[in-house]
Amino acid sequence: MINALKILWEQITHLPLIVRMVKFGDQSTYKNFILGQTWKFVNPILQVTAYFLMFGLGLRQVSMPGAPTSSPLYYLAWMLFGMAMWRFINEAVMSGSQAIKRQLGLVTKMKFPMSILPSVSIGSSIWTLIVLTVLGVVMLLLTGQPLSPNWPYVIYYLLASFLFIYSFDLINSTILIIIPDYISILRLVMSMGMWFAGVIFNLNLMNNAIGDILRLTPFYYLIGGYRDALFAPDASFASFFTPATIIFWSTVAIFMIVGAYLHLRYKDDFVEYK
Repeated sequence: MINALKILWEQITHLPLIVRMVKFGDQSTYKNFILGQTWKFVNPILQVTAYFLMFGLGLRQVSMPGAPTSSPLYYLAWMLFGMAMWRFINEAVMSGSQAIKRQLGLVTKMKFPMSILPSVSIGSSIWTLIVLTVLGVVMLLLTGQPLSPNWPYVIYYLLASFLFIYSFDLINSTILIIIPDYISILRLVMSMGMWFAGVIFNLNLMNNAIGDILRLTPFYYLIGGYRDALFAPDASFASFFTPATIIFWSTVAIFMIVGAYLHLRYKDDFVEYK
């Protein structure tokens, strides 16, 4: 626990450096592209458009149970809020888990803790969350429906997502350096995660044991909670909120403690695995 608190404190004390590194990283990544950083927004928007045409219009997922309107934009708004959180989680986990391995050369030349590199990746991924959330709000208002009265809880779910992603990145980044093949397992987990977290399909339609288990996962906790806070109150999510909250924060604590131990245990040996 002391190691975990030490690493979290490093994120706070080095926050100005993290912000500067996020800005520099974004500029260098897209400096050779004609549209520049616009591609950060175009990519997720195109993905959402493809899913909406297929599932929203093609498979008629727009007929959501209890929906106050039959407008396809209602389903689009629902999907946008879920996709906003999922794209943020997916991008931050995949880039954050590889951040230390990719920047080992930089770390050996500059004096700053390696533990802040996953935070830089999280910061770089936040723009996708912002853009898709704004689009979700616009689509929802176009249907004539107001934002959820639970909107203040957005702050809670954002904080929860930051801590979950960072703790997951911390443990993944160490394992990935020691066992390079681990990245294939992580990609598989994240590729399946979107379908199991209810980003495209409404898990409320699964009234069985599998649906109950999926509604208790950390991924669904963040996605379902984000929708509950912005889209509309979800009675099914509320019924699972207490056990899901216990499981979520227990998972974060375990990831953080184990990740901090592994990071501090092997960080001096990382260069040997380069």
